[in-house]
Amino acid sequence: MIWLLASLVLISSVQEHSRLVVLNGDAAEVILVLKAEDKVVGVTDEILRSPELGRGFSGRPSVGRWNSPNLERVVSLKPDLVIAYRRWPDSKLEENLRPFHIEVLRINCYKLDKLADEIRLLGKITGKRERAEELVRFIEDKLALVRERVKGVPAEKRVRVYIESYADYTSVAKGSGGHQICEMAGGMNIAADQPVPYPRLSPEWVVKSNPQVIVKAVTSSRARCGYGVSDPTPLKRLWMEIVSRPGWDEIGAVKNGRVYLISADIWVGPRGFVGICYMAKWFYPDLFGDLDPEAMHREYLRRFLGVEAKGIFAYEGG
Repeated sequence: MIWLLASLVLISSVQEHSRLVVLNGDAAEVILVLKAEDKVVGVTDEILRSPELGRGFSGRPSVGRWNSPNLERVVSLKPDLVIAYRRWPDSKLEENLRPFHIEVLRINCYKLDKLADEIRLLGKITGKRERAEELVRFIEDKLALVRERVKGVPAEKRVRVYIESYADYTSVAKGSGGHQICEMAGGMNIAADQPVPYPRLSPEWVVKSNPQVIVKAVTSSRARCGYGVSDPTPLKRLWMEIVSRPGWDEIGAVKNGRVYLISADIWVGPRGFVGICYMAKWFYPDLFGDLDPEAMHREYLRRFLGVEAKGIFAYEGG
C-alpha cells in the first residue's frame, strides 16, 4: 500500500511522462494495450523475449533483467520515469536513480483487486485515459459475469481448492494474486490462512486436506505452454506427474479427474480475468456451462494486442 500511495502522489504532481523504462512485464502489456509504446525507451530481456509483447517493443534497448536491471544502461537512456514492480527490485533502485533525477513508479498490474486503478494510473501518465477506461470496462464486464453467479453459492458449498504455484508444493495464501483469483472464481482456498503469501506445504498436508479441485500454475520453463505452443505433450507429462504423486490417488480431486494446469500467461496480470473464467468453469461446471474463456481470451488478444490467440493456455487432463 505504501508503494501505491507514493505512486499516486507522484502521478498527481506530474500529469504525463514521455520517456519510460519498463521493468514490469505486466505494466508493459498494459502500455501496449494503451498504444503508448512510443513513450518507452527501454525494457527488460524478459519483455523482449515475450511472444506477445516483444514485437510491440521491437528495437527498444534492453536494460537487463526485470529484478536486477543494469542501472548504467537505464541512466544512459535518460528516462523521466522507471516503472517497476512494488517489491522488485529492492529500494536501492530509487537510491541509485535519485542522483540522476529519475523517478520510480512501483505498481503490480497482476493483482486484480488493484488492476483497474493501476490501468487508470498508466493511462494518466501516458496520456491515454480513454483507452485505459476501455480496457477497464472490458475486464470488469467479464469479472462481473463470474461475480454475479458465484455470489449465490453458499460458503459451506464452496469448492475446496488446492492452488499450486510455479514451484512444487508452493501454494498461495492471503496477500497473493493467486489467492485473489481463486476467491474471485468462487473457490475456497485451502491454504488461505497460511502465515506467508506463498507457503511451502508438505505432500502429507495436501493429502490430508483432501481438496476437491487442484489447479497448478505453469511457466514454460517447467512445461511448454502459452502463446505459440501447439504440442500438449509437456503439459500432459506434468499432469501425469502431479496425479501420480505418492498418496495423491486418495485425494478427491485426483479421484474425480479435477486436476487442471493453467499457463502463467492467464494466471495473474492483465489477463488474469481469463484465468478466473477458466477456474470458475472448473469449480462450477453446472453454473458456467455457457462460459467460453477461450473466446474471451481470443477477443482480448485481437482487440487489445492485435494478435491471434495461438497457443495452449490451459490443460484439463486426460
